[in-house]
Amino acid sequence: MHASLCDQLDQLFSAPDHAVEIGRAALILARLEYPDLDLSAQLEQIELFAAEASRRLPDEYDPFAGIGRLNDYLFGELGFRGNEQDYYDPRNSFLNDVIERRVGIPITLSVVYLEITRRLGLPFYGVGLPGHFLLKYDDNRRAIFIDPFHGGRILEVEDCRDLARSISGRTEVTTEHLRAVTNRQIVIRMLNNLRSIYLRTRQYRKCMVALDAFLILVPGSPETHKQRAFLHHELGHSRQAVEQLEQYLALCPEASDVAEIQKSILGIRRRQVSLN
Repeated sequence: MHASLCDQLDQLFSAPDHAVEIGRAALILARLEYPDLDLSAQLEQIELFAAEASRRLPDEYDPFAGIGRLNDYLFGELGFRGNEQDYYDPRNSFLNDVIERRVGIPITLSVVYLEITRRLGLPFYGVGLPGHFLLKYDDNRRAIFIDPFHGGRILEVEDCRDLARSISGRTEVTTEHLRAVTNRQIVIRMLNNLRSIYLRTRQYRKCMVALDAFLILVPGSPETHKQRAFLHHELGHSRQAVEQLEQYLALCPEASDVAEIQKSILGIRRRQVSLN
């Protein structure tokens, strides 16, 4: 499963970013939890959503009217909603669960929306605010921000800034935060969510797979090697833990924690000697 999942992700992102099916990428990640997940069946369900959504759009497409019809269908008829009662339920992060249960977190609800609008040929994009994920309609004439976690409500730029401040505590939200993100950035953000879930629940082997997948998208990430060292240590893999810490030092020879890392390596090696 591990090699297969990482290989699938690597192959998917060998294509230009704009050509990557973000729904397929999200479903590949769901195989962390559901190794035998039938991707074709899930993608077929999204196709059906898109076909139904298409029938509800006005003949003369107006962005606000179109968004209103999409919202009525997705959040009204289908009942998709943000899981405010149990935000940290792991099922909110797996696209197949979101499709089945119709509840999720901002980024997985956004992926559903993006996959439907991509099939309809509409210019919707993801926006990675600090602490929250949004959608943006942008036809090069106007930009409209949409919050799928709260029923698809329309946001002005200042609303986006207020939302990010209230969630993340950041006092400054820049124009850069409001730009469309790439498909690669969306998957990286989803992997970070999964990493946090598996660390919190001490599912270290699954967390390791998430980190391995992360390295496919962000090769040479020093912090990821350090995190992998921690996981190897927790799993009793002393040699691999040392290798990952040494890799971290090779990538960041002037890091502020070099002395601490060197001390950790020495301590692990001493314990190995004492056990032998």
